[in-house]
Parts: sequence; C-alpha cells; structure tokens
Amino acid sequence: MEDVPVERMDLTKKSLIFITGASKGIGQTIAIELARRINPESIFVLIARSQEGLNETKAKIGKIKPTTLTVLTYRTDLATLDMQKCNDLLDDVIKNTNVSDVEATCFFHNAGQLGTIKETARLIDVEDWRKHFDVNLHSAILLNSAFVLKLQDIIRHLYIVNITSLVARKPIINLSMYAAGKAAKEMFFKTVAVENPRLNVLNYSPGPVLTDMFNSICENDECADLSKSFTEVRNTSVLTPTQTVEKLLNILVSGSYQNGTTIDFYDRT
Repeated sequence: MEDVPVERMDLTKKSLIFITGASKGIGQTIAIELARRINPESIFVLIARSQEGLNETKAKIGKIKPTTLTVLTYRTDLATLDMQKCNDLLDDVIKNTNVSDVEATCFFHNAGQLGTIKETARLIDVEDWRKHFDVNLHSAILLNSAFVLKLQDIIRHLYIVNITSLVARKPIINLSMYAAGKAAKEMFFKTVAVENPRLNVLNYSPGPVLTDMFNSICENDECADLSKSFTEVRNTSVLTPTQTVEKLLNILVSGSYQNGTTIDFYDRT
C-alpha cells in the first residue's frame, strides 16, 4: 500500500463525532476526553447496547461542558443491525442537528465483544461465529458505509478510527475468534483508505487496557495459561483507558500517521 499522508484533526473546529461502544471502557473515555478538548459547539453521537451506560456517558460529558455540546444517544444492538437501520440513524442525526457548519466528522469504531474463549479446533458452532462477526465486523461495515455515503458530500473532512488489537497481528492461544474478527476488520479499513484517499483512516491498537473485557480474560476458566498471562499484565503493566485515549487523540491531532496504517500504543513514546 502506497503511503498517503493524512490531515491533522483540528479540534478547534465544530465537529460531528460518532462512537460505538460508548457506554463504558475505551468508548466512554473517548467521549469524555474529546469533550474536554473539542470545539464546544460540537455534536456527539453515542451508540451502544446499554441505555443506562449511554446515559452515564452523557452525564459525564455534561459535567465538562454542560450547556454547549449536543449529545445524542442511540441504544443499538449491533448483532441485529442492517443497512436500513444504519441509514435511519444517520438520517436522524442529520435531521435533528445543524450539520451545515460542521467542518469535520469522525467515526470511532470501538464496539466489540470478546467471543468464545476456547481452543480453535473446538470452535465448531457456526451460529456462534456468525453472531460474533455480526457484532464485531458486519455492524462496522454497515455503519461505515452509511457514515461515508451520507456525509462525504456534506462535511469537508472525514476521519475514521478503528480500535483494533494486537491479536489481529499476533496469535494468542484461545483467542482465535476474537483475533479473526479484529484481523478482518483491520484489513477492511486498510482497504477503505486505499479506495478513498480523501478519508483519513487510522487503525489504533490501544495496548493492554483495564476494561471489563480484559478482566473477563483474567477470570476465565477455559484456559489457565491465558488467564495467568493476562493477570500478570493486569498486576504489572496494564494501561488505563485514559492513558491510551490520550495517546490516540494526540496522534489524530498531530496527523503523524499514514492513511490506513496501524499504530499500537507502544509504537509512540
């Protein structure tokens, strides 16, 4: 893939921000940390399965900029998403906000599930695989399509951030289902960048972050070796969501990456 530079993300401009998995963890932290930095007239579109979690994120944003930011929440089950639902969501955002003076928009594809932790040869439930890919891959493909097609002629600067993982590039025992989804999604967004150089695309690998997902691996009984290795990281070098999100935002603001590339937290000091 030919190296193509990107535009730096100017947070002083009014922006339209989409975040999936915005009810907790990294997604919630992206919303909160962006709210601290971004133009106060900006619009946030928070997407997640838990309305309670979305309300919590919205309340935390409200404490930072209580009267100026527009925050919309959409309770959405990514497992049952289709193109019509994606188009309806985008149409609703456009209808209920003023996007005429928005200069930049960014979609953070953050939502995902861990899937089944099991030896690869025993992952034989096709329906389990299908549901996993519906949530972790297919939903992002559909939402991204609606995002680009609905907004590329309205808003000048478009950014796409895919939250990926080291497992997309390095095999880890008993995580093949999660890894397969992450690897497919990462290559999908690399292809998006090649097809449309106007889009600013980043695959960001956040490092080992203390989230519910990380804790569930530590506490899993299926593979003692996997649980032990993750527990050791949790006890010694795990990152907080704020640490990794600050690194992500600094990368976007600096524009110091090539379009479609993958950057790990530890790639930048």
